[in-house]
Amino acid sequence: MKRFLQRTVGLLLIGAGVMGLVISLAGLFIGLPALSAAEETLSRRIDDLERALIAAADGLTVADASLISATETIIAIETTVRSSGQAISDTLPTIDRIGTLVGIEIPHAIRSTQQTLASARETARVADAVLGAISRIGLLDASTYNPDVPLNQAIQQVSDSLDPLPASLSSVRDRLMVTRANLRRIGTNTDAIAENIAEINDSFRDARQVINRYQTLVTDLQADLAALRTALPVWFGVARALLALLSVWFALAQIALFTQGMSLLRRL
Repeated sequence: MKRFLQRTVGLLLIGAGVMGLVISLAGLFIGLPALSAAEETLSRRIDDLERALIAAADGLTVADASLISATETIIAIETTVRSSGQAISDTLPTIDRIGTLVGIEIPHAIRSTQQTLASARETARVADAVLGAISRIGLLDASTYNPDVPLNQAIQQVSDSLDPLPASLSSVRDRLMVTRANLRRIGTNTDAIAENIAEINDSFRDARQVINRYQTLVTDLQADLAALRTALPVWFGVARALLALLSVWFALAQIALFTQGMSLLRRL
């Protein structure tokens, strides 16, 4: 019974040793190529990621350049709109002054002129009467003072010709006030448009900040991939060495089992 048990244990140890040795050799000859294949696959994936990051970096650069150009354009538009609004605002006092001049001062001057002409007309009427009387009594030659239109009538005609001017000037002033109101509304709308354009410019600035953060992220990822590519051969070299050591160690252990089993069988 003891010899049977010893033979069984010996055979089992020999079988385990052979099986373990086969597994050890299989791990060595299969594991090493598998590690090489894994290294090559990871290297290709790193290549793909690097190309993708380069494309992303180029796209971000183009987007940033486009935003810079758009920002410059928006700033120019905002400056133009604000200048237009300022020009309109600067025009309003001039329109007020012209309206005052046309609607108040000039009509007042015309009325003053008409009053002066009225006084001159009375004086001219007296002068016409005196000169006419002198001419009629023969003190003056009839051809010396015989106007087609007496001076007082001529002055009255001049005064009458001034009558429509105040109403016309008042109409001009009314149109100027309408224009002024329209320009004020335009100026207000222009200021609002300029503020909206400034908000758009702020949005562009925020978008550029986001792009800059993405560019920093892409740069960091590219640096990490470069470090990974450098470290990859080292890591897989260490992995191959460890696999080889483990396989040899396991094979030696299996040889020890095989030897122990053979020793048990020799004792029978």
